[in-house]
Amino acid sequence: MKTARAPSSSPRCDFEATFELLGQKHVLVILRALWEKSPQRFNELQTNISVNTATLSDRLKRLEHLGIVQRRALAVTPRRADYRLTPMGRDLMRIFRTMMEWRRKYSAATGSWEGTFRMRSKPRPG
Repeated sequence: MKTARAPSSSPRCDFEATFELLGQKHVLVILRALWEKSPQRFNELQTNISVNTATLSDRLKRLEHLGIVQRRALAVTPRRADYRLTPMGRDLMRIFRTMMEWRRKYSAATGSWEGTFRMRSKPRPG
């Protein structure tokens, strides 16, 4: 008889799961747009970040499911909704702010980071 295994919560799994979500196309752009102005309606978001309807809808549903974004149905006809960051989403944006500060600090110390990641064609050994 097989026993159920507890889900792994190793730092590597947590790190990879987090960046798997955040690395999806347009997720960071959506979060930044909602950080800069919240709430926003779907069409407003779509116009501001130039993403197709299906992709924006998919990403917003995923972010809502994870508790990062809140969708609020408005009592108007035709039906409309607006989107905003939840407290969890705002916490995530504080982490991004810290990451931006880190980048600015070390970018200033080492010069521009432009092209740093594109220049390396082979992974570094070991």
